[in-house]
Amino acid sequence: MLKGIDISLSKYALRLTRRDLRILIGLFTGHADLNRHLTLIKVRSDPNCPLCQEEEETVLHLLGRCNVLSLTRLYHLGSHRMDYNDLSNIRWPLLLKLAKASGRFL
Repeated sequence: MLKGIDISLSKYALRLTRRDLRILIGLFTGHADLNRHLTLIKVRSDPNCPLCQEEEETVLHLLGRCNVLSLTRLYHLGSHRMDYNDLSNIRWPLLLKLAKASGRFL
């Protein structure tokens, strides 16, 4: 989802709280507190999404595919379903709002 160096995005990230920056970096790297990653590092045993139970909970699933979050996604991002290409064009503050609205990063 990162396209290159952008000074304004860097400044935005530096103004975030430590908690929000951790969430955002986790979303970009895939090392977020989501079940797929937590299963890989042996913290959890079930990689599936706790919201829909339909597929593994990855960043793409949470932000772009989870059916339970489709209305929340529509409200925050303007679309029911998104892929990585779509998500890479979304402003960081909106991605962070959607992630926090999902209730998965409390």
